[in-house]
Amino acid sequence: MFDDRELSDLERRAGDAFDTHMDGFTASSVLHDIFMDILSQDPQGIEAIRYVQTLLRAHREKTKKEWKTAQDLWLFASDMAYGADVDDDEDGIDH
Repeated sequence: MFDDRELSDLERRAGDAFDTHMDGFTASSVLHDIFMDILSQDPQGIEAIRYVQTLLRAHREKTKKEWKTAQDLWLFASDMAYGADVDDDEDGIDH
């Protein structure tokens, strides 16, 4: 069983992991804007941005897995704390 403090901590961790994952999309948006600004003007800059975009995609994949794991742990703990009723009556039927 999980207490309220543990559930709150797991929820915060899941939220933080989500925020970190979403930051990657903000970074991608900024890189895209820069890319469009220097298109056909700065070949070295374009190559640098493409490299960074590759790194950013890998980072987003990593943060997505971390977010999903944190969210799954929180949801599992929440169900264990609030959704699971394991008391059986004499007939073996859960109520």
